[in-house]
Amino acid sequence: MATLGNLIWFFTGGFALFLAYGLGAILFFPAFIPLFRMALYAAWPFGRGVVTQSQLQKYKEATGRGNEISTAKAVLTNLSGIANLLWLFTFGIGIAFVHFIGMMINLALFWTIVAIPNIVGHWRMIRVALMPFNKVIVPKGLEKEIEEGIAKGKLGL
Repeated sequence: MATLGNLIWFFTGGFALFLAYGLGAILFFPAFIPLFRMALYAAWPFGRGVVTQSQLQKYKEATGRGNEISTAKAVLTNLSGIANLLWLFTFGIGIAFVHFIGMMINLALFWTIVAIPNIVGHWRMIRVALMPFNKVIVPKGLEKEIEEGIAKGKLGL
């Protein structure tokens, strides 16, 4: 089902989103690799999810797989915050607006049934478009497992 959703998404605008994220990746060339991962996610979003580095760290701690955070990792976390701000004011707001417009167009065309998954896809992509750094793309099942692991850790289960 994810493959069908990805094909529909790609041919109804996913390719254009891939190009927009790809242009941002080229212009922000020091951060090309994480931005290109986001470009690939923008082209094929179904069947995968996005978690933040902090969620991943909390999950590791909750499940006992955690390792200490090194000084270098802490510095990179701060740098990714600065990179997120730069991205937000150069490409982030524009691409998020494109996702919002795409969501509204698909909402107006919901009766075509093909547009319904695209509404959800655009909604999920707005969060990534605004601040793509410090995000990790994982399979959908692992995303749910991470969220459940964090919740169980908070509840002490």
